[in-house]
Amino acid sequence: MIVKKRAVMMEYVIIAVLIAAAVVVAVIMFGKNVSHEMNVATKSMSNAKGAENYQGELKKNSAEDITAANDHEKAMHNYDK
Repeated sequence: MIVKKRAVMMEYVIIAVLIAAAVVVAVIMFGKNVSHEMNVATKSMSNAKGAENYQGELKKNSAEDITAANDHEKAMHNYDK
């Protein structure tokens, strides 16, 4: 009986660890974007033009980030040349 209770408890621990890992991964992947969108929302409440300018700046920066990521990917695939 005691062994069965410990096995069930271990299953709950494993599930809790997997959920925590998923939350950490989600925060790492989406944290920057969520933070930026919250900043845009905050600025739009106080200054609509400032929010519009900030949104444009984010689009420009994301385009630069995509270009840098693509260049890095190409460099990784051309290591044998």
